[in-house]
Amino acid sequence: MSEEKPNVLIVDQERFSSLIVKMLAGRYESDTASDGPTAINKLRETSPDVLVAEESVGGIRLAELVGMSDKFNHIPIILTSTKPSPDSIIRSRNAGISTFLAKPFRPSELISRIDAAIEEASLVNGDAASGDEVSELEKKEQASSFKDRVKQIDGLPAFPATHAEIMSLAKSDDASSEDLAEKIQLDPSFLAQVLKLVNSSYYGFRKKTSSLKLAVTFLDMEEVANLVMAAQVFERLGNYEGGGGLDLKQFWRHSVGTAFIARAVAKKLQTEVEAAFLGGMLHDLGKVVLDRYFADYYGAVFERIGQAGIGIRQVERDVLGVDHEEIGSQLATAWKFSDNYENCILFHHEPHGSARFARLVRVVHIADCLCRQLEFGSGGDEVVPEIQADVLDSFSMGDRGVNILTEVAKADLEDADSFLGALSHDLRQSRRLECL
Repeated sequence: MSEEKPNVLIVDQERFSSLIVKMLAGRYESDTASDGPTAINKLRETSPDVLVAEESVGGIRLAELVGMSDKFNHIPIILTSTKPSPDSIIRSRNAGISTFLAKPFRPSELISRIDAAIEEASLVNGDAASGDEVSELEKKEQASSFKDRVKQIDGLPAFPATHAEIMSLAKSDDASSEDLAEKIQLDPSFLAQVLKLVNSSYYGFRKKTSSLKLAVTFLDMEEVANLVMAAQVFERLGNYEGGGGLDLKQFWRHSVGTAFIARAVAKKLQTEVEAAFLGGMLHDLGKVVLDRYFADYYGAVFERIGQAGIGIRQVERDVLGVDHEEIGSQLATAWKFSDNYENCILFHHEPHGSARFARLVRVVHIADCLCRQLEFGSGGDEVVPEIQADVLDSFSMGDRGVNILTEVAKADLEDADSFLGALSHDLRQSRRLECL
């Protein structure tokens, strides 16, 4: 019986991909795709041993997405390019691409690169012919590398290091409100953002204040730190054009609405109020990353949602091999958010999966569901989720309790639009957000 040939998926313009297929004939099984979204579909169907992707048809973006998917990130990628540059070589390395091959190349060059990529992948995945297994340390390093991939997305902004210091001060028993105010005032953008938010109608100050020290005196220190974080997240991810189909206005309305409801629910359930607010604000960040940086792929997600009428999370998994929870969790790691917020992002749809910060994650889950049920903003699909029964059981809550929380949520949403208006004050020029 003949040995099964390795499978190679070629992502390139048709005239080039057909030529490469001829180069590989007899040695490999080959399939082709003309763009990234088509390639993702092929990955699900064939699970190739190697990807050969051309830079000019989005090869680097494809590699970034493949690298963030636990379904596909084991597949080695060879990037080809007719016009290689130092920048594209660096970007390809950051995206986890195995090797870079400039066009034109000889068949023997491509074949040797493919063979080397397959052999290296076999060793990394613990499938070498010798039967050697990957050590626990190597597994941890691979997992860490997987988590670090989102940091390498081309164009993704860094998160200010100052924010970690602000959050640390807010949680310190030794720090005072004056210490926090002084730290915030060192960054003029932080100062301006916080003053806009504390002067929104939600906080109800009789007169607008220009004194940060006064604002910090009236508000909880952690609350002020959370305002800084919310503003920074919005500034870095809130304003862009040409996404894949996410309605930004309705998305941020849903995020802020979930934050307000989470705070209200946490108060009622006597649990972490300020952490609940920020957990609600951040829970869907992965959607913005996918929509902004992988617009072509996310566009395919929205096409499928329109046709099938199913939830966005399931479609993301079907179309992309990864969902917004995982991408958001990777972003939280890259931006050094604390573990409680990473758990809210990763488990807000499946709270039972969170072994730590379980109460906080459940509160965010409840808030997300209530916000969707109250039709405040949009999460990107028309599916209205129900609060999971085990979450209600964990709080000894029945229908009457849910009704009470719903009424509390409605009351707190009244000021959410004012808060969102202050949050988006500097982003009025964006066509999608100008009506906020």
